[in-house]
Amino acid sequence: MGDRRRRSNEDREARREELLDAAVTTIRREGADVSMDDIASEAGITKPILYSNFGDKAGLADALASRFTNDLVALFGAVWGETDDPRERVARSIDAWVGFIESDPHIYRFLSEGSFGAGRRLDDRRLMADLGTQVARALGEWLREQGADSGPAEPWAYGVLGMVHVTTEWWLERQTLSRKDLVQYLTSLLWTGFSGNGLDGQARTATTATGGAAAPSTQAADGTSSTRRHPEGRPPPAAGRAGRR
Repeated sequence: MGDRRRRSNEDREARREELLDAAVTTIRREGADVSMDDIASEAGITKPILYSNFGDKAGLADALASRFTNDLVALFGAVWGETDDPRERVARSIDAWVGFIESDPHIYRFLSEGSFGAGRRLDDRRLMADLGTQVARALGEWLREQGADSGPAEPWAYGVLGMVHVTTEWWLERQTLSRKDLVQYLTSLLWTGFSGNGLDGQARTATTATGGAAAPSTQAADGTSSTRRHPEGRPPPAAGRAGRR
C-alpha cells in the first residue's frame, strides 16, 4: 500500500513537471500574456486538468517561480564562489540577475507580474519572496563574516531586488546603454552603501590581524558609542538544485 502511494505521488509530481515544461515552452513562444487554454493545448490536455494540478494561473506561476528560483540560487552561488572580492561579488550577482531577465524576458515577465502584482501578499509572490529569503540569508552571513551588524540583511535584500528589477525593466524597454554599463552603474550605487556599512572587507582584515572577532562601533540613542561582537560567519549558503530550463 505504501509503495503504491509513493509511486502515485511520484507519477503525479512527474506529470506536474511535464505540465510546467509545456508552460515554459508556451510562454517563451507566445509571451507573458499566454492563456491557460494555450498552455493546456501545448500539454495535450483539457484546461480543467491544468486547473486541477495548479488551482489557477497564479498557482501555475508560483510553481514555475519555484523552479526558476532554484536556477537563480544556483547561479548566485556559482558567481559568489568565483571570487572572494566583495565588490566583484556584488557586480557578478547583479549581472547574473540582469542576464536572466535579458535571456528569458517572457518567462521573467510572466513570473514578475505575479510577484509584483497588486492584491497579493508578499508571501504569495513566490519569485520575490523566495529570492528575497535567499539573498537576505547570504547578506546576513556575509555581514557576520565581516564582523558587522546583520540586522539590515532582510530589508537590504528586498530593496536590492526591487531596485534591480525595476531598473532592468526600464533598461529592456529603452536599451539606451549597454548591459555592462547598466551593471557597472548599479554596482557603484549599491557598493557605496554596502562598503559604508561593513562589507568592504576591512573588518575581516582587522579580525584576521588581531586574531579575534571585530567589534564594530554602534551608536546608542543617547549618542554614546558602544561595541557589539558578532560570531564568525560562514560563506554564502550552498546553491539549491537547479531547475530544469
